[in-house]
Amino acid sequence: MEENRSRTQYVGTFIFVCAVLLFSAWIEQSFLFAFVWGGILTITTFPLFNRLVGRGMGRGVAAGLIAAAIFALLAVPMIAMAVRAGLEIPSLMAWGRSALHDGIPVSPQINEIPRIGPRLAGLWQRYLSDPDELRHWTGVASRMVATGDGRELPHRLMEMTETFIIATLSVYFYLHASQTLIADIRAVGQHFLGGRARDVIRNTVGAVRGTVAGLVLVGLGQGVLVGIGYFIAGTPHPALLTLVTAVVSVIPFCGPILLCVTTLMTFAANGVMQAVIVGVIGTIAYGAGDHFVRPKLISGSTSIPFLAVLTAILGGLHVFGLLGLFIGPAVIAVALSLWRTAAAEERAR
Repeated sequence: MEENRSRTQYVGTFIFVCAVLLFSAWIEQSFLFAFVWGGILTITTFPLFNRLVGRGMGRGVAAGLIAAAIFALLAVPMIAMAVRAGLEIPSLMAWGRSALHDGIPVSPQINEIPRIGPRLAGLWQRYLSDPDELRHWTGVASRMVATGDGRELPHRLMEMTETFIIATLSVYFYLHASQTLIADIRAVGQHFLGGRARDVIRNTVGAVRGTVAGLVLVGLGQGVLVGIGYFIAGTPHPALLTLVTAVVSVIPFCGPILLCVTTLMTFAANGVMQAVIVGVIGTIAYGAGDHFVRPKLISGSTSIPFLAVLTAILGGLHVFGLLGLFIGPAVIAVALSLWRTAAAEERAR
């Protein structure tokens, strides 16, 4: 009888805890992504927080300083991009009206391309220089935007701003309460996973830090290097393109695609030599970053094969959006850690 009562109590407790957790998640569903972003930023900046506290700075002051620095580092480039884009809008609109009225003249550099130059010039003349054809394709693109996510753009921007603010605030509170949070996470992990908890926590933290360094820092560095090429080659709107390139380069394989577009823009505006400058600098930046620096930073923190991390990044991006860039590697790190621990325990037996 006592055993049945204990089992019933255990099942009831489990159901109650699950119900409370699900109800809490439902209440906070609008901010769950913000809390996860805050956790990712907290894990990334925690070593810096420890250094500041170790040098005598108060925990609240150190947490506030890091949160303010994160806000500045992330918000300032976005605001600068928005301001720069706003300054460019009048000239772009004037160019667009002129193009729709008169068409886009064939770039003189097109005919300089060996063999395929005349054919490309013909295609340009047909689809871009003809105002009627250009207006047709512009109308098609406008209808696609109007019937798709274009109508939700203001709402999306408000959501992104709200998520960013909540994530930055959560960094402060996570860091300020880090001692309690770490103790609680270790205790809960020990309760459910036993001796495997330590490896799981270590690999998860390593995966998040390695992904942030490999994606964000390397991507921003690649964007800056390619941006130097824009200024040297005289690419149109180099400052705005540098900011866009830095942001796009965070996502794997997207930077080289944008590089092809900007190289063609440089070629159409300034000729072959300037386009070669942009192409060579971009190829060096993306070749070294994507094939040497990024794999070392991402997989070196957790001893996880880079292919597994890469597929986790792309799969997470597909399922969760930008947040999946970090969730994917963390989940794979946990899975491989559990696998390796279980295999080691079985071999030890």
